[in-house]
Amino acid sequence: MDKRPKILIVEDEADFAKMVRMRLESEGYEVTVAENVHVGTQEILKGDHELVILDLMMPEDEGFSVVRRMRRFPGRTSTPVVILTGKDIDDKVRDTADAYGVAAVYSKPCDSVQFVEKIKSLLPVIPLDGDVSKQ
Repeated sequence: MDKRPKILIVEDEADFAKMVRMRLESEGYEVTVAENVHVGTQEILKGDHELVILDLMMPEDEGFSVVRRMRRFPGRTSTPVVILTGKDIDDKVRDTADAYGVAAVYSKPCDSVQFVEKIKSLLPVIPLDGDVSKQ
């Protein structure tokens, strides 16, 4: 039985989503990619993921709308959310992220080491034998 932590990436740029997925899978996470807001919302409703990585600007809707809806779902009020955006991170973005309890906001492209360290701080990978000293 697979006990790897599950992450959902909601990202409309397929190549970027693939890169992030591969990086996180190499760290031991199980990753699902939703290519648009509608699929992402359906995945969030399933409740299978312990962390959501969300693009802020997508054709169908903007990421904060997804977070707002997500926070209303039973069991999703405290799920960690990390935003990745091609948009400038200004005070309005930071304030909105804080208001919705977003764990972190990164501009694309971001420092992958810093990004992965943040993910690990929010959702540690526990080795199969349970020995956390091997992290």
